[in-house]
Amino acid sequence: MNAEERVSNNSLQRQISALSTRLDQVAADVSEIKIMLKDIEARVRKLETYEAGAHPLMENKIDAAWRKLEEHDRRIDNLTNIVAKLDQSNRLMAWLGGILGSTVLIWLVTQILGVVK
Repeated sequence: MNAEERVSNNSLQRQISALSTRLDQVAADVSEIKIMLKDIEARVRKLETYEAGAHPLMENKIDAAWRKLEEHDRRIDNLTNIVAKLDQSNRLMAWLGGILGSTVLIWLVTQILGVVK
């Protein structure tokens, strides 16, 4: 039995040794995973910090763009009103020009007829 105990002791010793090697490998893998998780956490923290700073900046730019659009809308409305007024003035001037032209033409005809008599 002494020989069997030694065989089983050697066998147990090898199994313990193999198990110890596996545990060392698992510990190394766990350490590597911890390092990776810390790196990922650092990246996420950096992205959150960047995003937190960028969000108000984006809102300010969008607000500024909306203010510009509203100002441009007001200017376009003003220009539309001015064009409408100028169109009315142009029609009035064309009408007055037609009347004045007709008057001058009638005057010339009367002058020519006055010379002919």
